[in-house]
Amino acid sequence: MGGGLLLSDLFRETAEKSFEDKLNLFMETLIGSSKIDSSESITVVNPIGDPRFFQPYSGWYWQINEGSQTLVRSRSMWDQVLTLDKRLIGGRAQFLDPNLQNKKNKKVISSQKLKILQREISFPGFDNPLTFMVSGDTDEFEKNILAFNNILIISLVILGMGLLISVYLQVKYGLLPLQKIKNSLFKIRNGDAIKLEDNYPTEVSPLAKEINILLEHNEKIVERAKTHVGNLAHALKTPLTIISNHVDEKKDKDIKPQIDLINKNIDRYLNKARSSTKVKIIKSKVKIDNHVEKIASIFQKIHPNKNIKVIVKDKNLLIPGSSDDLDEILGNLLENACKWTKKLVEIKVQRFSKNLVKFTISDDGPGLPEHKRAEVFARGFRLDEQTPGTGLGLNIVKDTVEQYSGKVWLTKSNFGGLTVNLLMPLSV
Repeated sequence: MGGGLLLSDLFRETAEKSFEDKLNLFMETLIGSSKIDSSESITVVNPIGDPRFFQPYSGWYWQINEGSQTLVRSRSMWDQVLTLDKRLIGGRAQFLDPNLQNKKNKKVISSQKLKILQREISFPGFDNPLTFMVSGDTDEFEKNILAFNNILIISLVILGMGLLISVYLQVKYGLLPLQKIKNSLFKIRNGDAIKLEDNYPTEVSPLAKEINILLEHNEKIVERAKTHVGNLAHALKTPLTIISNHVDEKKDKDIKPQIDLINKNIDRYLNKARSSTKVKIIKSKVKIDNHVEKIASIFQKIHPNKNIKVIVKDKNLLIPGSSDDLDEILGNLLENACKWTKKLVEIKVQRFSKNLVKFTISDDGPGLPEHKRAEVFARGFRLDEQTPGTGLGLNIVKDTVEQYSGKVWLTKSNFGGLTVNLLMPLSV
């Protein structure tokens, strides 16, 4: 925009300067062609060559005055004369600037905007200096300026559109490698790939290599953590076996169940660590409805006096991950629901959005005050110390869900109890 205005101003200055140079040339020609005739008046021997000085009312005029008396003028002035204060009078002339309107017949008479050069020259034979005047119609260069501005505007618009299109194409096609990386990362998260495998341009290739190195590093960390879990379980197994053998079931009734519970948890996490080393989570996909119905049927057998209702609104949904993790999440949630419900537990599965699935586990139990709903996810928190449990269930659920970039929160259920809401990413 600023460049266009600058170009327009420069062109106007150039056009006006060229117009003034032309008028100065005509003035020099007029002065050089002026001679004193036999009647001691002045005459123009060689007329100015431009034919517009012969065309009536053309706007291109010349005139020679002695004081206020006009001695000679161009034929183009017809019945008009130029005054010393640079006004054009007589005939159909008007002042130079305004456009006059005939109010009687509503006919508009167009005026000419003239640029007038005036020069006083002392001439032999005349007591007073003669005034030479040459005028030109500024419409000549105004039209050129208007045409230039129109071309300039069109050119700038085309240039601007071209720049917008080029920026759009650059963004669209120049960032395609980043879009490829995004799609590849989605495949990795979705379980369809384990690293970035596409070929990328030189500018993006280092980024892809660093991402692959980071993925490999994270995989090694996970594998190391699994190994430590297995080693810890094995290390605890032998001491617990020795302690268990020295416990008298009759005398130590309270200790024996706790040892059995520790052994159960150790076996559980040991088996989980073993299964994780055989099957990588990133490559597996879990069919949701099958696992929900399986878990629900197991808990229905464990709690025959409870009514466990399953509602799967969207069939054949898959999530990327381990079936053991899904079983652990649903198992902990159902265990809590069956522990606190009166009669009814409802499990509902439905698509929440294009990339998310929502689980809701609702019961008709006593519910939970709103200010305590966030506290139950803390490690070791127990709402009722008299009720059996370790206080780790919901904390394990929260940690596992967040590993999959999911979300879990509590609300009041439609049955008056508590609803656990769970969002998990879908495998698309």
